[in-house]
Amino acid sequence: MCAAYDTKANLNDESLLDFDGHGSPFTGDSPVWNNRGRLLQRAGPARYREERYAQLHDDTVKRASSSSLVFTLDTNALRLVQFNPDEPALWITESAKLKAKRKGMSFFDITDTPDLGSAFTKERYSYPKQAKASNIVNKILPLLSKSRLEDTLTDFSAFPTRYYHSLSGKASSEWLLQKIQNYTAEFASDAQKEIIEVRPVVHPWPQTSIIIRFAPLGVLVSTPTTILGAHCDSLNYKNYTLEPVTIDVSKDDDGSGTVSILEAYRGLLVFGYIPASPLEFHFYSGEEVSDSELTWCLLGSQAIASAYELAGRSVRAMQEYDMTAWHKTNTTEAINIITSGVDPDLSDFQKVLIDEYVGLPWTESKYPGTASSDFASWAKAGYQSCHVTEASWLKMNHQWVHTSNDRIDISEEFSFDHMFNYVKLAVAFAVELSSY
Repeated sequence: MCAAYDTKANLNDESLLDFDGHGSPFTGDSPVWNNRGRLLQRAGPARYREERYAQLHDDTVKRASSSSLVFTLDTNALRLVQFNPDEPALWITESAKLKAKRKGMSFFDITDTPDLGSAFTKERYSYPKQAKASNIVNKILPLLSKSRLEDTLTDFSAFPTRYYHSLSGKASSEWLLQKIQNYTAEFASDAQKEIIEVRPVVHPWPQTSIIIRFAPLGVLVSTPTTILGAHCDSLNYKNYTLEPVTIDVSKDDDGSGTVSILEAYRGLLVFGYIPASPLEFHFYSGEEVSDSELTWCLLGSQAIASAYELAGRSVRAMQEYDMTAWHKTNTTEAINIITSGVDPDLSDFQKVLIDEYVGLPWTESKYPGTASSDFASWAKAGYQSCHVTEASWLKMNHQWVHTSNDRIDISEEFSFDHMFNYVKLAVAFAVELSSY
């Protein structure tokens, strides 16, 4: 399904790929870990974080204004778009698709996956009514690190944009791939390294998706797989005018979900966890591809779900983490479970895990209209999927999402303490469903 990308744009623009000695995309003259950074650390963590965020934002703005961040979208390209599931899909240009988005029209871009969900009838799985692997999960949770969440998200969101059809977006997924490989090299035991595969998934656009496969030796490809996902791309509404690049750091949407499941993966490595059945972590490109919270394309996850379906793969469960950082002032902190377009049995299983391991109440809410996230690709393919968000729909980070102000320092409502609860849930979901 995934063809190699061959762009006519200048892929050798070194200004897009300048990294300091710690693998972060900062301008060469002001890396975050310079002498001033070390002095600030001695001044205390609060002062250091404040100035670090300010430096990162200034560097990001400088890079966006000085670098030729090339957008590679061909507005004349034809796309197969379905505006209504009960009506035939239509071929329209990318330009017409963008106009439809600006008008608030909802649709599904099925160009690359027109037959998703039609290959074979998927087996339905049941889920435990109570936690079964607390002896393992409770030993992993103390190994998780909230400070790593903050450091990783700060570095990951230092790219001017993670827009899927940009070279900066391509560089961001390359950075994420290297981060995952570094974690695996540093924290995985020899036994784990034998069964872990980390690979990029190449699409017909510059940014790649990434899959971590964690499967016991000798396991069959047909053995049911547990999947945790987040999307690694980002979007600023203004990018859809195709004007010069606009800042698009997207720390909440979905930098927060990305680093949440990444830290869960690291926790499994540190503990030395060996799953009894295949476990995968997915980082999807091309989820946003929209200038509205109520439209989506889910291109990367559709491509991967389609490839799994065509290969006859079995999926025990798929869980999506899209926005995990926002806790609105004067509201009760809770884990929100999305109830629209999901598998109800798997959603109920999430409640079991939240009650057992997270220690917060849970709420339920639906996406309005046809809004969605990557779990919908798996649901469309016929696999059982579920989704958690930072809060119920009306209490989420709607003010700053998809703008240049989706930043850590924009509000105290952006909370790493809140995000950390989702890391715990991710560990629980991963272990509980892959330990048998």
